[in-house]
Amino acid sequence: MSIKTPTPLAPATDVPVTRQTRLAFGGLMALIAGLCIYAIRQVDPDMFGHLNAGRLIVQHGGPGIDPFAFTSSGFEWMDVEYLAQALLWIAYDHFGSPGLIGLKLALGGGTIYFLWIAVRSVGDDWFILAPVFLLCTSTVSRYFIFRPQLITFACFALFVAVLFRFMMARKAALWLLPPVMLVWANAHGGFIAGLGAVGLTAIMCVTANVNVGGLGGRTAFKGTTPLFVTLAACAAVTFINPWGIRQWQYLATELSNETNRRYILEWRPPGFSVDPWSWVALIVITATLLAVGWIAERRRLQIGGLHAWQWVLSAVPLISLAYLSVRHVPLAALWAAPVITLLGTAVNRSGPVPAFRRAWLVVSSVALIPVVLTVEFVAAHPAPVIAMGGATLGVTDPCRVVKFMKETRLNGNLYNPLWWGSYVSWELYPAVRVSMDGRNVSLFPDSMVAENLKFYSRDAGVANLEDPLRYNTDFLLVPSDAAILGLVQSDARWRQLYRDDHAFLFARADVAHASLGKSIDGGSTGSASPCTQIFK
Repeated sequence: MSIKTPTPLAPATDVPVTRQTRLAFGGLMALIAGLCIYAIRQVDPDMFGHLNAGRLIVQHGGPGIDPFAFTSSGFEWMDVEYLAQALLWIAYDHFGSPGLIGLKLALGGGTIYFLWIAVRSVGDDWFILAPVFLLCTSTVSRYFIFRPQLITFACFALFVAVLFRFMMARKAALWLLPPVMLVWANAHGGFIAGLGAVGLTAIMCVTANVNVGGLGGRTAFKGTTPLFVTLAACAAVTFINPWGIRQWQYLATELSNETNRRYILEWRPPGFSVDPWSWVALIVITATLLAVGWIAERRRLQIGGLHAWQWVLSAVPLISLAYLSVRHVPLAALWAAPVITLLGTAVNRSGPVPAFRRAWLVVSSVALIPVVLTVEFVAAHPAPVIAMGGATLGVTDPCRVVKFMKETRLNGNLYNPLWWGSYVSWELYPAVRVSMDGRNVSLFPDSMVAENLKFYSRDAGVANLEDPLRYNTDFLLVPSDAAILGLVQSDARWRQLYRDDHAFLFARADVAHASLGKSIDGGSTGSASPCTQIFK
């Protein structure tokens, strides 16, 4: 499709840049991008669960009946991330931690490569595109952790690159999107973003046609047939999965789940208390988009048949979602990057705007801050290892108590916090089965997830001491900062087996568990916690 441009842009007035300079500058940006992709090598609490699931899929052919939780009898495990989990496990099983890092570099590198293709498709003014690319690269790469979301980032970036090339009347491989969507729909629920991107692009192309040729039916839809065929094909292949249409029903439940937004950090709105880096980056991206859009609109610029405000409007859905949930920040950055580059290039080439160029130098300086910090971090931590330090499993961690359970060969059913479940299964399965883990509503009813989160909240008023006793529970694991701890300690139905400064372990105070021995105090002066060491 070729979208008319009724207002041609003036040629660049900058001093010509030689090919050697472009290659050198491009090489420098590639190096910086590589460092950003490599920087985050931190264990995520859900990583253990994804490796558990991947091992099960590869070794036994699929999730089937859940083996990890003792509370999941009769529930269907709708593991919509099974393909990505199998890939994670294969990388780890064959190459260990370096394999996971290599997989992250491959998928992260693909994401940033397609981001580069997208911004280059809409402009060649390096004064504009370089800071936009670096800002969005540093923003997106913070989310490159060892989880199935890596596939969503790579696939969405590919969709954005292809779609923006199409809108700019460049050669665009639309045929590639349906097969990519087939893989994506079996690897992570984020495939919905790809469908949204294709649909939005179709709307933008129709709007561009209307802007140029009026509301005539043939004129409005001229050249959009490939897009609508692509959209239909992408939508159709999403039903090719082990659950068919029921996968869509699960995704609707997940997206509308209020329990996630209330208790799960990554579903909450961004802010300084959640992730200050992403919060600042999102504000900078939003402000830059609005500023260049406002200037372009004042100059009455049309690019690709669309008014400046229409280009800005295209980024509103994802940016709005990013302000509602921090997990959407990378997708917002991937779409906003080419839009900002397009509008910024148009403004810079539409005539002398000294104030704009001075302001853009400020944007460039801001974009360099996270880059410099990232380079400094990688220089201080260059080793290709995956760290387990910090608040990987929360403010407190179960690492010492898990080590105690392994050494004393305890076995049975453990009632535990949701965010510790995957780690416990990774270390203790099959001897110990957990009550809950990070699979959340993909396996457990929402009421059960809410029950677990309330029990371990810091508000004793919402916790119910009877919850663990509703199930065939042998042991109860309680973080040291949980409000329910004092009530459990004073409850005669539980007997303390172990304590340290992070966690307490209790056993049922009955005849069946009387032989477990006396309580052990792990204190806080022993050897270093396994959670401060390197994941191997």
